[in-house]
Amino acid sequence: MPLTTDPSRFTELQLFEGITFAMFDSEQRVLCFVTWAALLDRAAKDGTRQTDVRGTFEQYRWKIELIASGNYDQGEARPVVRAEQLTPR
Repeated sequence: MPLTTDPSRFTELQLFEGITFAMFDSEQRVLCFVTWAALLDRAAKDGTRQTDVRGTFEQYRWKIELIASGNYDQGEARPVVRAEQLTPR
């Protein structure tokens, strides 16, 4: 079952690690994570500031959430979005 966006839009920046964000499986809150490397690679490919990882996250939140939902459906209890998923080569 696909995850849905947390209405609170909770995020927590973990410096040099990535961003934790929440989604929902029906009523159950699911913590998800996008790696720092994924955000840096995405910014580099776009030619945007690599120091603005939160901005990159917000710009691609829809895609990050879609990937996290797919990872959850494939069995990841705490989905992690990795560089090769957000910015395929």
